[in-house]
Amino acid sequence: MTLTLVVPDRPRTTPSGGDRYDASVASAWARRGRPPRVEAVPGSWPRPSAEDLRRLAHVLAAAGDGPVLVDGLVGSVSPEEIERSAAQRPTVVLVHSTLADGAGAVGDDAARFDALEGRALGAASLVVATSGWAQAELARRFGLKGVVVALPGTDAAQVAAGSDPPQMLTLAALTPMKNHLVLLAALHQVVDLPWAAVLVGPAPDDAHLATVLAAVRERGLSDRVRLPGALVGDALDRAWAATDLLVHPSRIETFGLVVTEAHAHGIPTVVGAGTGAEEALRGEESLGGDTEDRDADGGPSSAQPGAAVTVDAPDELALLLRRWLTDTDLRGRWRASALRRREVVPGWDRTVDLLDAALDRLAR
Repeated sequence: MTLTLVVPDRPRTTPSGGDRYDASVASAWARRGRPPRVEAVPGSWPRPSAEDLRRLAHVLAAAGDGPVLVDGLVGSVSPEEIERSAAQRPTVVLVHSTLADGAGAVGDDAARFDALEGRALGAASLVVATSGWAQAELARRFGLKGVVVALPGTDAAQVAAGSDPPQMLTLAALTPMKNHLVLLAALHQVVDLPWAAVLVGPAPDDAHLATVLAAVRERGLSDRVRLPGALVGDALDRAWAATDLLVHPSRIETFGLVVTEAHAHGIPTVVGAGTGAEEALRGEESLGGDTEDRDADGGPSSAQPGAAVTVDAPDELALLLRRWLTDTDLRGRWRASALRRREVVPGWDRTVDLLDAALDRLAR
């Protein structure tokens, strides 16, 4: 029977990590001769209108008896539709990020999202998360048991040549959750050193974009920091090729596909501590294992391709960036570790193997 993959209909010019995950597993299934039926549902997800929900209900009703895998941005906010679908066929919700976290919701808005999501995930035949961190968070937040982890894969990539002076890259939407303002505060503290930075990503909120641009100007970083917007295709490839360090200090991150993408280019990474991005930094072998990211002297570990820092501590981030910029030995070790990681980063076939195993269990 054909698998139906239900995804949000969003512009291909501004793909998120969740969009890349969905497209990559669909392509991996197609390479195996089992292309899923991909249904892109228009709507203002995760804040759908009544008409958006009617369109989703129509798509699910037409899915037949085969299993349905629904992207969480759509499914987690649609409990009634998931309940009806699960009564007819195996219905899986794929959680890239919890609704409240992904929307940056707080207070009553976050509570409303949690109520919808808890009900939707409880009604699903199975829930799939994209990291061990997310699995634990779903258990903590909603009491969910038996959540399957299907870690993202990574496409093979060319080794980045880097730049002179060294160039840092942040690849994320310009939203408060992604923490660009803390990064700019840290960069302001290392202006005495040679470097450049590129903040790549769409700007969904004009007011926040204005705040970020003002921070760049007020901190005197206009000649150091570029904001080219969202990049895809060759333009994104050129940005990766010129990068020496990915800085991803996001406050909340389910996994951080961009981190493993950096490693696939041989680029070390700095991530937010206490987020799922630490899992990507440590590598798959760290699931359930040692999470130590410090050397005996308390400095950043050279065994990993980078380090994790407190998400709202610009002084700590600045100190780490200063060490990376000035300690050529550390920079070389991080680079060597990233190049080693590049050789073992799993591809998308591994992700599909995990998804297939979960779907097979549902069919029994």
